[in-house]
Amino acid sequence: MLPKARLLFSAFLLLTLCIAAGSAAAAATATPLTKATGILDAVWGDAPDGEHHLRWFLTDDRGLRTELRIDDLPRFGIDRWNHRRVRVTYESAAVDQGTPPLVRLVEVLPSQPEAIRSDGRSPISGSKPWVSILCKFADISAEPENLAFFQGMYANVPGGLDHYWREVSYDAIDIVGSTAVAWVTLPRVRTQYVPTPGSGNNANLGLLFSDCTAAADSLVDFSNGGSPFEGINLMFNATLDCCAWGGSRFATLDGVSKSWRSTWNPPWAFAQEAVIAHEMGHGFGLPHSNNSDGDSDPYDSPWDVMSAATSYTVNDSTYGRLGKHINSYHKNRLDWIPANRIFTVANDGSFTVTVDNLARASTSNYRMIRIPLGGATEYTVETRDQTGNYDGNVPGRAVIIHHVDPSRAADAEVIDADVPPATFSDNEGSMWKVGETYVDTANEISIRIDSATANGFQVTVTRGDAPSIFEDGFESGNVSAWTTSVE
Repeated sequence: MLPKARLLFSAFLLLTLCIAAGSAAAAATATPLTKATGILDAVWGDAPDGEHHLRWFLTDDRGLRTELRIDDLPRFGIDRWNHRRVRVTYESAAVDQGTPPLVRLVEVLPSQPEAIRSDGRSPISGSKPWVSILCKFADISAEPENLAFFQGMYANVPGGLDHYWREVSYDAIDIVGSTAVAWVTLPRVRTQYVPTPGSGNNANLGLLFSDCTAAADSLVDFSNGGSPFEGINLMFNATLDCCAWGGSRFATLDGVSKSWRSTWNPPWAFAQEAVIAHEMGHGFGLPHSNNSDGDSDPYDSPWDVMSAATSYTVNDSTYGRLGKHINSYHKNRLDWIPANRIFTVANDGSFTVTVDNLARASTSNYRMIRIPLGGATEYTVETRDQTGNYDGNVPGRAVIIHHVDPSRAADAEVIDADVPPATFSDNEGSMWKVGETYVDTANEISIRIDSATANGFQVTVTRGDAPSIFEDGFESGNVSAWTTSVE
């Protein structure tokens, strides 16, 4: 493995973000602008061929919903905007007919429906029941699976989603009370919702949501007797556009007004439960994770259900490929790893830590190491193994290192020692093993894999006080170095 120089940029999390001055500002000044206040929701689209999308929807205080284009703004943490109350400034008219208007400014307002913690995390805990609504297009009568299939999908047994989310969150959440209701028929034919079935990314997600929930209204009490459902899985009997979709949707259902965690799933999605877990993860606010090859494909990591969801999975005879665990950064983002199971290396020194396999149900050792780099960027260190109900087929037993930058669409990227990085991180370069050392020369950080333990690995992190490692010419051993730059 050869040293490789690479620039990794970081940025500070901001609550108010806008395009820089100069030509962009001049263009904004010349364009009529609209301001609106309401709830902003993100929805991710995932296609089986690797196509992917991110769409944003604002439901304003009058109840009007507008799709917005905010790809020209730096994200600095999607969770800072997603299902938050915001004031948005956007161009009054799109450049092309049918193109969502471009956002110029997003301001996060106080009195949030969910608390934003100072550390940027979005805690999710307790019971989070979902309801599946089975929706048939008016011109398609097929019922790909029966009601029992969708009800069983939520079971608390291996292969069931309640069991899955309990294991992945270390029992921080469950989805007890989740259910499914019988097939209902939509009032319109498929092309009235999806102009080009099987392609494009313009399915009318709002109309699909409103018509499905209305068709099932007599079957579902969305208020759930005073404890509203957390989310809604919409299951369709035919292909949508390119994708299955997951995120949130603000609506008032049975007197409850909120951003409902929501997914839109064609038959190919519910044929593999890993896809449903992936879309529900988007519902919980998680973006994609990735590897570090620098391409635009976010499905290159088999270490996270939020990346290559159906690769290296455990298979179930009924529900197909099951979800894997999510990476330690995303678990910590949702507050699923207790503080006393996280070792943070914020100061200079050399620290030897035992980190247990991330899929273990319980441990008295650490589950992850965090190495802050400045702003919101950091390294995370976790260990993985072919064990547990859902990680049994991951590529191997190894330490996995992520570089995290929340300004990226896929914030966590697997560090790969290979040059160039592999296009898919099931390679040896992505699996750090005993005797190997990762070195970040600019930040004077090294991560050495010392030994394997019964349930994980012993790792030594050195920060700032080992000049023999960071000066020109590395010590003997299996060492890979990257040069990073923190703005």
